[in-house]
Amino acid sequence: MPAEVEHYVWFVLGLLGLAVAMYLVRLVLAWRLRKRMPAGLVPEGAELHRPDGASRLVSLIGVGGPVAETLGTRRLRATLGLRLLCWGVLAALVVVLWQMRAPVWGPGTLALLTVIYLALHTSLYEISYDRDTITLPRWWFGATTHRWRDLEAVTESQGWYLVFHFRRGRVVQAHKYVVGYAALREKAEAVLREV
Repeated sequence: MPAEVEHYVWFVLGLLGLAVAMYLVRLVLAWRLRKRMPAGLVPEGAELHRPDGASRLVSLIGVGGPVAETLGTRRLRATLGLRLLCWGVLAALVVVLWQMRAPVWGPGTLALLTVIYLALHTSLYEISYDRDTITLPRWWFGATTHRWRDLEAVTESQGWYLVFHFRRGRVVQAHKYVVGYAALREKAEAVLREV
């Protein structure tokens, strides 16, 4: 019996050591990346303690990629890291449900359908803008187009989103983890300075 207790104690200590090591890796990554990434993308201080701190670090993969531009219209897609994160969660959920031998119709199916939708939505996610307008995707279907001159404010929400506030009370959330985020933020700030 004492050998089993000792084995269990070492197992718990190993898990604690792994947790501390992962947290230290997050701290070092955040410190190093903060100098290289646009403001607001790298989680800071208390944000690193939250469960989504590591997810936000993963979402930074590919943030500096080339922006697609056609006839003066820039198209910003979700970063490679964000897409990998969504598809990875989907794969992990499928494995867990399969290992648990979950029933075909149940709470697991609802969770699976939700994660499939989020993975597809993220893969197809696109913000486009030109000199006069910005088109932002909706969470369910389609997109909404607004004129830059109607922009009243841009705020951040939950570390993941930019919130665009337009005239007549229209508010649209957009993902921050898109290729070309810095240029989008600069464009929005330039428009706000002109108003």
